[in-house]
Amino acid sequence: MISYNFDEPTEIGPYIVHNVSPVRGGDAYLFTSKEVTFLFESGFGFSSGLLHENIVKVLGDRPLDYVLLSHSHYDHALGSAHLRKVYPNIKVVAFSHAAKVMEKEGARSTMLRLDKAAAEKYGYNLTFNDIEYLHTDLIVEDGDRIQIGEQTVEVVSLPGHTKDSVAYYFADIKLMLGNETIGMYAKDGLVIPSFLVGYQMTLDAIKRAETYDIQYYVIPHWGLLQGAQVTKFFEDSYQSHIIGRDLIAHAYEEGKSHQEIIDLFEEKYFDDEMREVYPPAAFVENINIQIPLILRESGFTQ
Repeated sequence: MISYNFDEPTEIGPYIVHNVSPVRGGDAYLFTSKEVTFLFESGFGFSSGLLHENIVKVLGDRPLDYVLLSHSHYDHALGSAHLRKVYPNIKVVAFSHAAKVMEKEGARSTMLRLDKAAAEKYGYNLTFNDIEYLHTDLIVEDGDRIQIGEQTVEVVSLPGHTKDSVAYYFADIKLMLGNETIGMYAKDGLVIPSFLVGYQMTLDAIKRAETYDIQYYVIPHWGLLQGAQVTKFFEDSYQSHIIGRDLIAHAYEEGKSHQEIIDLFEEKYFDDEMREVYPPAAFVENINIQIPLILRESGFTQ
């Protein structure tokens, strides 16, 4: 039976996968085998203490060996700082651009500001004080192959959501740990566009991901797809991005205002379930970036 959100421990190759996310929207997936333990994504900073508690429930006294980050956004990377504090020998893995971003004071200030806002949204009176521990131990580039326990893992650059978005491909077990460039399912079988740095870049990334032989695909903020669902997801994502582009372009040609385009986009992709994992403020912030980006790439504006 397919477990989209790892509601129960799920077996993938030599791993047992646990959803240890403490809050929705700050996802983290714990992989354990006889040889190694690693976390894919690390969620928010404010909930990182709760994340650690969830990890301990699974690992007990066993250490956490690695954290694999898909990109540098606060809701994916900030929790890794607290984990470095409580697991001093941990190795945090991130793309070279992400590693540089996370060292910048300006980026850190933004991450802390957004993390505080997320804590308030979720109703947590928790303060994150471990930003000094935010650091990358293993800096990777596109095409690198790294050893994670018994598996050789290929680093796959899939930019579009951010410049530093990467996926991790485990060829022996046909597993890909994805990223937000490809998007995640919204309502009516649509995949919500998540591009922030490039529309065509995102389409190219989807096509690149399709070239891999994937049996298991983990979608950040969503969960697990298997078998034919993976192929369908890539197809749905590609078409959904074209639909989103056309919606913006046609609305602009019809003289719709910026707010009217946002409203149309929200009506097309957003519903109450999406609001649980995709805060409305973040949605609006993203579409405010996507609209002018689409208009530029489509030749409507400079």
